[in-house]
Amino acid sequence: MNTETNSKNYEKLPLIYEYLMRKIEYEVWAKYINTLVSNYVKKDVKVLELAAGNCKLAKNLKQYYPKIIATDISKNMLKNSGKNNILKACCEMTRLPFKNSFGLIYSAFDSINYLTSKKKLLNLFKEVYDLLDDKGIFTFDVSLEKNSLNHSKEAERYGEYKGIKFNQRSEYNKKTRIHKNIFIIEMENNKVFKEVHRQKIFLFETYFELIEKSGLSVLECLKAFTYKHGSPNSERVQFILRKDLKRCLQ
Repeated sequence: MNTETNSKNYEKLPLIYEYLMRKIEYEVWAKYINTLVSNYVKKDVKVLELAAGNCKLAKNLKQYYPKIIATDISKNMLKNSGKNNILKACCEMTRLPFKNSFGLIYSAFDSINYLTSKKKLLNLFKEVYDLLDDKGIFTFDVSLEKNSLNHSKEAERYGEYKGIKFNQRSEYNKKTRIHKNIFIIEMENNKVFKEVHRQKIFLFETYFELIEKSGLSVLECLKAFTYKHGSPNSERVQFILRKDLKRCLQ
Protein backbone atom coordinates (compact mmCIF):
# COMPACT_ATOMS: atom_id res chain seq x y z
CA MET A 1 0.00 0.00 0.00
CA ASN A 2 1.27 3.48 -0.84
CA THR A 3 2.18 6.13 1.73
CA GLU A 4 -0.83 7.50 3.57
CA THR A 5 -1.76 11.17 3.32
CA ASN A 6 -3.72 12.65 6.19
CA SER A 7 -6.94 14.30 5.06
CA LYS A 8 -9.40 16.51 6.87
CA ASN A 9 -12.52 15.00 8.36
CA TYR A 10 -15.07 14.25 5.67
CA GLU A 11 -12.72 15.23 2.86
CA LYS A 12 -12.62 11.72 1.36
CA LEU A 13 -15.19 9.91 3.51
CA PRO A 14 -18.17 11.29 1.54
CA LEU A 15 -17.05 9.10 -1.35
CA ILE A 16 -17.88 5.94 0.66
CA TYR A 17 -20.41 7.41 3.09
CA GLU A 18 -23.35 6.00 1.16
CA TYR A 19 -21.94 2.51 1.63
CA LEU A 20 -21.06 3.01 5.30
CA MET A 21 -24.61 4.14 6.07
CA ARG A 22 -26.38 1.63 3.84
CA LYS A 23 -28.14 -0.07 6.77
CA ILE A 24 -29.51 3.14 8.27
CA GLU A 25 -33.31 3.31 8.07
CA TYR A 26 -33.70 7.05 7.60
CA GLU A 27 -37.47 6.83 7.25
CA VAL A 28 -37.77 5.04 10.59
CA TRP A 29 -35.40 7.53 12.24
CA ALA A 30 -37.42 10.47 10.91
CA LYS A 31 -40.63 8.90 12.19
CA TYR A 32 -39.05 8.46 15.64
CA ILE A 33 -38.00 12.12 15.79
CA ASN A 34 -41.47 13.17 14.73
CA THR A 35 -43.10 11.13 17.50
CA LEU A 36 -40.77 12.76 20.04
CA VAL A 37 -41.54 16.35 19.07
CA SER A 38 -45.02 16.29 17.50
CA ASN A 39 -46.70 17.12 20.81
CA TYR A 40 -44.55 20.24 21.15
CA VAL A 41 -44.31 21.76 17.66
CA LYS A 42 -46.63 22.42 14.74
CA LYS A 43 -46.10 21.11 11.23
CA ASP A 44 -45.41 24.56 9.78
CA VAL A 45 -42.49 25.45 12.09
CA LYS A 46 -39.10 26.37 10.71
CA VAL A 47 -36.68 23.48 11.24
CA LEU A 48 -32.88 23.42 11.44
CA GLU A 49 -30.76 20.27 11.24
CA LEU A 50 -27.22 20.33 12.62
CA ALA A 51 -24.58 18.03 11.07
CA ALA A 52 -26.97 16.91 8.34
CA GLY A 53 -24.37 14.92 6.40
CA ASN A 54 -25.95 13.43 3.27
CA CYS A 55 -29.30 15.12 4.08
CA LYS A 56 -31.23 11.84 3.84
CA LEU A 57 -32.69 12.29 7.30
CA ALA A 58 -33.80 15.82 6.41
CA LYS A 59 -35.35 14.50 3.20
CA ASN A 60 -37.43 12.01 5.19
CA LEU A 61 -38.33 14.45 7.96
CA LYS A 62 -39.45 16.97 5.35
CA GLN A 63 -42.69 15.03 4.91
CA TYR A 64 -43.58 16.01 8.49
CA TYR A 65 -42.00 19.47 8.59
CA PRO A 66 -41.57 21.02 5.12
CA LYS A 67 -39.56 24.08 6.17
CA ILE A 68 -36.16 22.48 6.79
CA ILE A 69 -32.66 23.91 6.48
CA ALA A 70 -29.88 21.32 6.61
CA THR A 71 -26.44 22.40 7.84
CA ASP A 72 -23.08 20.67 7.98
CA ILE A 73 -19.48 21.73 8.54
CA SER A 74 -18.37 19.69 5.51
CA LYS A 75 -18.93 21.16 2.05
CA ASN A 76 -18.08 17.78 0.57
CA MET A 77 -20.85 16.07 2.51
CA LEU A 78 -23.42 18.63 1.37
CA LYS A 79 -22.18 18.49 -2.23
CA ASN A 80 -22.49 14.70 -2.22
CA SER A 81 -26.03 14.79 -0.84
CA GLY A 82 -27.50 15.09 -4.34
CA LYS A 83 -30.61 16.88 -5.51
CA ASN A 84 -33.22 16.57 -2.78
CA ASN A 85 -35.02 19.92 -2.65
CA ILE A 86 -33.45 20.70 0.74
CA LEU A 87 -32.07 24.12 1.61
CA LYS A 88 -28.45 23.68 2.75
CA ALA A 89 -25.87 25.78 4.53
CA CYS A 90 -22.25 25.00 5.37
CA CYS A 91 -21.43 26.14 8.91
CA GLU A 92 -20.20 25.03 12.32
CA MET A 93 -22.84 24.06 14.84
CA THR A 94 -21.12 26.25 17.45
CA ARG A 95 -21.26 29.31 15.16
CA LEU A 96 -24.64 29.28 13.50
CA PRO A 97 -25.10 32.20 11.08
CA PHE A 98 -28.89 32.50 11.21
CA LYS A 99 -30.88 35.51 12.39
CA ASN A 100 -34.37 34.01 12.25
CA SER A 101 -35.63 31.66 14.95
CA PHE A 102 -36.67 28.01 14.66
CA GLY A 103 -39.44 25.96 16.21
CA LEU A 104 -37.42 22.76 15.94
CA ILE A 105 -33.66 22.18 15.92
CA TYR A 106 -32.30 18.64 15.81
CA SER A 107 -29.15 16.61 15.31
CA ALA A 108 -28.65 12.87 14.82
CA PHE A 109 -25.97 10.19 14.37
CA ASP A 110 -24.23 11.20 17.65
CA SER A 111 -22.84 14.22 15.78
CA ILE A 112 -22.83 16.22 19.02
CA ASN A 113 -20.00 13.96 20.22
CA TYR A 114 -17.73 15.65 17.67
CA LEU A 115 -17.62 18.61 20.05
CA THR A 116 -14.57 17.54 22.05
CA SER A 117 -14.61 20.01 24.94
CA LYS A 118 -17.12 21.27 27.48
CA LYS A 119 -16.59 24.79 26.13
CA LYS A 120 -17.66 23.78 22.62
CA LEU A 121 -20.62 21.82 23.93
CA LEU A 122 -21.78 24.75 26.04
CA ASN A 123 -21.34 27.06 23.03
CA LEU A 124 -23.63 24.80 21.04
CA PHE A 125 -26.33 24.90 23.69
CA LYS A 126 -26.06 28.70 23.87
CA GLU A 127 -26.33 28.99 20.08
CA VAL A 128 -29.41 26.79 20.12
CA TYR A 129 -30.91 28.83 22.96
CA ASP A 130 -30.52 32.01 20.92
CA LEU A 131 -32.13 30.48 17.81
CA LEU A 132 -35.04 28.61 19.40
CA ASP A 133 -38.54 30.05 19.53
CA ASP A 134 -39.69 30.48 23.12
CA LYS A 135 -41.70 27.27 22.73
CA GLY A 136 -39.22 25.59 20.41
CA ILE A 137 -37.66 22.15 20.85
CA PHE A 138 -34.09 20.90 20.47
CA THR A 139 -33.57 17.14 20.21
CA PHE A 140 -30.35 15.22 19.69
CA ASP A 141 -28.74 11.89 20.44
CA VAL A 142 -25.32 11.23 21.97
CA SER A 143 -23.13 8.19 22.39
CA LEU A 144 -22.12 7.17 25.92
CA GLU A 145 -19.20 5.11 27.19
CA LYS A 146 -20.92 1.73 27.00
CA ASN A 147 -21.28 2.16 23.26
CA SER A 148 -17.60 3.06 22.83
CA LEU A 149 -16.48 0.07 24.89
CA ASN A 150 -18.60 -2.24 22.77
CA HIS A 151 -17.36 -0.86 19.45
CA SER A 152 -13.70 -0.83 20.46
CA LYS A 153 -13.89 -4.61 20.85
CA GLU A 154 -14.83 -5.06 17.20
CA ALA A 155 -12.30 -6.15 14.58
CA GLU A 156 -11.26 -3.89 11.71
CA ARG A 157 -13.87 -3.40 9.06
CA TYR A 158 -12.95 -3.72 5.38
CA GLY A 159 -14.91 -2.83 2.29
CA GLU A 160 -14.94 -1.59 -1.27
CA TYR A 161 -17.36 0.83 -2.89
CA LYS A 162 -17.25 2.09 -6.47
CA GLY A 163 -13.63 1.09 -6.81
CA ILE A 164 -12.56 2.71 -3.54
CA LYS A 165 -11.12 0.36 -0.91
CA PHE A 166 -11.19 1.20 2.78
CA ASN A 167 -10.71 -0.16 6.25
CA GLN A 168 -12.02 1.22 9.51
CA ARG A 169 -11.04 0.60 13.08
CA SER A 170 -12.37 1.95 16.35
CA GLU A 171 -10.32 2.95 19.39
CA TYR A 172 -11.48 4.26 22.77
CA ASN A 173 -9.25 5.82 25.43
CA LYS A 174 -10.95 5.52 28.82
CA LYS A 175 -8.65 8.12 30.38
CA THR A 176 -9.23 10.92 27.85
CA ARG A 177 -12.71 9.62 26.93
CA ILE A 178 -11.86 10.16 23.27
CA HIS A 179 -13.28 7.71 20.76
CA LYS A 180 -11.45 7.50 17.43
CA ASN A 181 -12.82 6.13 14.19
CA ILE A 182 -9.85 5.70 11.86
CA PHE A 183 -10.40 5.30 8.13
CA ILE A 184 -7.78 4.26 5.58
CA ILE A 185 -9.14 5.05 2.11
CA GLU A 186 -7.43 3.83 -1.07
CA MET A 187 -8.56 5.55 -4.25
CA GLU A 188 -8.72 4.00 -7.70
CA ASN A 189 -5.46 5.79 -8.59
CA ASN A 190 -3.83 3.98 -5.63
CA LYS A 191 -3.47 7.15 -3.57
CA VAL A 192 -4.14 6.41 0.11
CA PHE A 193 -5.72 8.79 2.61
CA LYS A 194 -6.17 8.58 6.35
CA GLU A 195 -9.01 10.26 8.21
CA VAL A 196 -9.19 10.21 12.00
CA HIS A 197 -12.56 11.15 13.45
CA ARG A 198 -12.47 12.05 17.15
CA GLN A 199 -15.50 12.12 19.41
CA LYS A 200 -15.72 13.05 23.08
CA ILE A 201 -17.65 10.66 25.28
CA PHE A 202 -18.86 13.00 28.00
CA LEU A 203 -20.21 11.79 31.29
CA PHE A 204 -23.98 11.44 31.30
CA GLU A 205 -24.22 14.07 34.04
CA THR A 206 -22.16 16.59 32.05
CA TYR A 207 -24.96 17.10 29.55
CA PHE A 208 -27.43 18.06 32.28
CA GLU A 209 -24.89 20.41 33.86
CA LEU A 210 -24.16 22.30 30.63
CA ILE A 211 -27.77 22.31 29.45
CA GLU A 212 -28.77 24.09 32.66
CA LYS A 213 -25.93 26.60 32.28
CA SER A 214 -27.09 27.47 28.78
CA GLY A 215 -30.63 28.36 29.82
CA LEU A 216 -32.18 25.28 28.28
CA SER A 217 -34.02 22.61 30.25
CA VAL A 218 -34.48 18.87 29.76
CA LEU A 219 -37.99 17.73 28.94
CA GLU A 220 -36.97 14.11 28.43
CA CYS A 221 -33.84 11.96 28.27
CA LEU A 222 -34.56 8.62 26.66
CA LYS A 223 -32.67 5.49 25.77
CA ALA A 224 -32.16 6.14 22.06
CA PHE A 225 -34.80 4.73 19.69
CA THR A 226 -37.08 3.90 22.62
CA TYR A 227 -39.45 5.74 24.94
CA LYS A 228 -37.75 4.45 28.07
CA HIS A 229 -35.74 6.64 30.43
CA GLY A 230 -32.07 6.94 29.56
CA SER A 231 -29.31 6.36 32.12
CA PRO A 232 -25.51 6.48 32.41
CA ASN A 233 -25.54 2.80 31.46
CA SER A 234 -27.33 3.36 28.14
CA GLU A 235 -25.36 3.02 24.92
CA ARG A 236 -26.99 6.10 23.45
CA VAL A 237 -29.48 8.61 24.80
CA GLN A 238 -31.88 11.01 23.15
CA PHE A 239 -32.39 14.44 24.70
CA ILE A 240 -35.43 16.64 24.19
CA LEU A 241 -34.85 20.22 25.34
CA ARG A 242 -36.61 23.54 25.39
CA LYS A 243 -35.85 26.94 26.81
CA ASP A 244 -36.11 27.24 30.55
CA LEU A 245 -39.54 28.83 30.82
CA LYS A 246 -38.69 30.59 34.08
CA ARG A 247 -35.72 32.28 32.44
CA CYS A 248 -37.81 33.24 29.40
CA LEU A 249 -40.26 35.05 31.66
CA GLN A 250 -37.59 37.08 33.45
